[in-house]
Amino acid sequence: MSALDNNGPFVIALEKYDGTEKSVTVPDGITKIGRRAFSNNRYLQEVVLPDGIIEICEDAFASCVNLERINIPKSVQVIGPGAFKGCWRLTTMEIPEGVTSLGTKTFARCRMLSNITLPSTLTAIGDACFQHNGSLVHLDLPATLERIGESAFYNCQKLELDDLPASLEVIENEAFRNCIALEMLTLPDSLTWLGQRAFKDCKALKTIALPPKLDYLEEGSFEGCSSLDAVLVGENLSHIESRAFASTGLQIDDISLPDNCSIAEDAFA
Repeated sequence: MSALDNNGPFVIALEKYDGTEKSVTVPDGITKIGRRAFSNNRYLQEVVLPDGIIEICEDAFASCVNLERINIPKSVQVIGPGAFKGCWRLTTMEIPEGVTSLGTKTFARCRMLSNITLPSTLTAIGDACFQHNGSLVHLDLPATLERIGESAFYNCQKLELDDLPASLEVIENEAFRNCIALEMLTLPDSLTWLGQRAFKDCKALKTIALPPKLDYLEEGSFEGCSSLDAVLVGENLSHIESRAFASTGLQIDDISLPDNCSIAEDAFA
């Protein structure tokens, strides 16, 4: 452990744990779990964190493959990138109010994570945050969410979503690629950017309504959505990029497009 002056109050950081216990209780007074503090520990099954912890740093519990239970105290404000990536046996997680963003690969490859509660303060889900989470079925996205990062839910094959929050402005590249359980989805009117291959290979997706502010449909946006049979297009759509609807079975005549909308030659390949 080390004590660091953090522009005021002391921050007491747990820098590294090398023990072999299955259950660990972090002592009171610790306010920060350091970078890679518990990473790659194959003995850990349970961790109890005390109130007062403010930050869980990058890769703090990464690849703790047998970790099944950990509490996140209400005092936590920051959860770093990759903090829990590769925690294969972790099933439940509750993110406290006050956390505003989840970083890159925070919960990537958490194969058994099926129950996660997100705070009402969350505005951003980082790149690959939930990538390859095969047990994640339902997730309530908060009304404050503005950005879903690149590959955030890539290959979450059981994920089901009905609506996205009205605050959402950006869905980055491949955010929902290969989410094969998605059937219907309403994109909010607030959405201004839909990245490349955002819904590629979502084979169960049947209907999609594009929001009015969306003026550009990126490459491969819905490529491989083989069940897609209804697309509603906003009046401001001005361009459909390469392979946007490739391998869907849809033809240009199946969609009512604005008169000034340009279409890449292979958009409906």
